[in-house]
Amino acid sequence: MSEEDFEDITHRRDIIQTKVEYAYGFLMEKGDRLIDDNYSKGMEYYKKANKLFLEAKQSSLTILSKRYPNFNQWMKKDLNIAFETKDTHDLYWLAASMAGAIQSSRGSNPYELINIPTIGKLLKTTISLDSNWGSGALYSAMMSYSAIRPDLSGKAMKDTVDYYFKKALQLSDSLDASVYVSYAELIHKPRQERNDFEDKLKYAINMDLNKNKKIKLNNLISINRAKWLMSTREDYFLE
Repeated sequence: MSEEDFEDITHRRDIIQTKVEYAYGFLMEKGDRLIDDNYSKGMEYYKKANKLFLEAKQSSLTILSKRYPNFNQWMKKDLNIAFETKDTHDLYWLAASMAGAIQSSRGSNPYELINIPTIGKLLKTTISLDSNWGSGALYSAMMSYSAIRPDLSGKAMKDTVDYYFKKALQLSDSLDASVYVSYAELIHKPRQERNDFEDKLKYAINMDLNKNKKIKLNNLISINRAKWLMSTREDYFLE
């Protein structure tokens, strides 16, 4: 690969990551907070996020398909591709953009739902390539994926999420606030475990942002979400 090609791919990767992070961290957050009180306004933010997720998805597919001409077939079939550790980044952000496209569509595009198994395949592949990548980010993503798997429910789903939760905590040294917030929303909220829900959110809210400056911005976003969830918790629990 020439230096020019490398710089081009690096630039495109930065754009992909920025689009996904902005869509999740700002647009989806705004949509979540508005949807109950102002449905049409909330949907405006979801639609903007969906556009960015789809753009990031297409860009990620272009990068991977250029490197591996059979990549699209691999996603749909049991083909063998000898991925390399350096592919972890691109596979992860493709999975993230696909997951974002599903969430931001709010059920308006059922076609996106067929990508759920593909998201799992992408994440499992990244873990097999470099399980330590992102200091637990892969396992955190697997938590969210496990919660929407159509073949998992009840105790099996919780046990699976618990497994990835512990791995994410281990690799992040328990310094990633998003892991606690995700668990509170994925497990405690639907199971009506109010005390545990509040404990996870309080832990996230009280996290020292300076202990891991690499994820300071992401932690700040997660802490703000935790505060919002705490302020609206009366809407989630029957007692």
